[in-house]
Amino acid sequence: MTSKNVDVTGKVVIVGAVRTPIGAIGGGLASMQAEQLAQHVTAAVLKQTGVDPKLIEYTCFGWVMQDPRSPNVAKTVAELCGVPPTSPGTTFHENCASGAASVHSLARRILLGEVDIGIAGGVESMSNVPRFLHQGRLKGQTYGDFTLVDGVMGSLFDAHAGAKGELMGLLSERLSERYGVSREEQDDIAYRSHQNACEAWKDGSFDDYVVPVEIPQRRGEPLVVAKDEGPKDIPRETFAKPKPYFKKDGGTITGMNSSSINDAGAAVIVASAKKAAELGLAPLAALHTFHNIGVEREYMGEGAFKVIPPLLDRAGVALADVDYLELNEAFAVVLGAAFKFLDGLAVERTNQWGSGISIGHPVGCTGARQIVDMVHQLRRRDGRIGVTSRCVGGGMGSAEVLVRF
Repeated sequence: MTSKNVDVTGKVVIVGAVRTPIGAIGGGLASMQAEQLAQHVTAAVLKQTGVDPKLIEYTCFGWVMQDPRSPNVAKTVAELCGVPPTSPGTTFHENCASGAASVHSLARRILLGEVDIGIAGGVESMSNVPRFLHQGRLKGQTYGDFTLVDGVMGSLFDAHAGAKGELMGLLSERLSERYGVSREEQDDIAYRSHQNACEAWKDGSFDDYVVPVEIPQRRGEPLVVAKDEGPKDIPRETFAKPKPYFKKDGGTITGMNSSSINDAGAAVIVASAKKAAELGLAPLAALHTFHNIGVEREYMGEGAFKVIPPLLDRAGVALADVDYLELNEAFAVVLGAAFKFLDGLAVERTNQWGSGISIGHPVGCTGARQIVDMVHQLRRRDGRIGVTSRCVGGGMGSAEVLVRF
């Protein structure tokens, strides 16, 4: 591993990091609303660290499929977990970067001296996204049929891409063409993602911080969801069987080399180094640097890798010095294009615990989930520097440099 001495003086630190298992849509976590999942990880990270909830000065949560049943979920779940009502909270919508945006925002507040310690995270229950009836409050709508609109499509479709709007998978086919990423390369990435995630579960990598969720049943004992429901030991040849899903003629993207639709929550406690020392909290990692960029929405997948060079420039770190990276696999083609774009991006250092294709992509949770997983991956695998990044629907890239203590 790299021995590069990265200065973390003055950086904000992560002192606790947990997540739920990631449930499949309609799977084990489907009965849990987003608010319940967020409350679960908030309570768990407080318990993990032993931090008194009364000390929490701000709470931030990312949530894409926001629901009027739980307005400003960040403030609500904090209070439900014992944080004083005088501590404010903010809920973020930044598409796939929402969970990371909550961490970035809390870090900024700490760096500006506004607060010294808080909770940040991300949540999504895609199983419980409502269907919407947009008509009904305008004159002239007394008669006629109304159409329910599926709220999940908001995360899967860009209404402003192309001539008439496009599904994210269809617009991601452009990356295959621009960077020359073949179907075979994408299927190789998907296969490795599942293999890596399965191996990480087998060797206990997730055991210490993925907090099981108990689901009450009408009869008998609760159902305990303790593992991610996505990773599967699938033979490589299986990935070659599905036909292209989004672009029927000449397409490369299938359901098996795309991310899944999921339910999950993740949370971290972030503090100034001084506050952590005062409370006797051992930092797990420093949030060394974070960064966002914009890209063309028709090539939104580029955000996951084009954000990395400016991020590393700001951090004063070379790609060769990074021990582990996770570029979220919204689609395998995103990672395939990254290997073409980033000179020196090594397969053996990238997505070693899986990513969106295997673990899953609960959109509002993903950024926070990546940060949580990387904090623990650095510790379990004796790494020093980690990078997490993601592309963002609408045309953005979002990323972080984490440095282990």
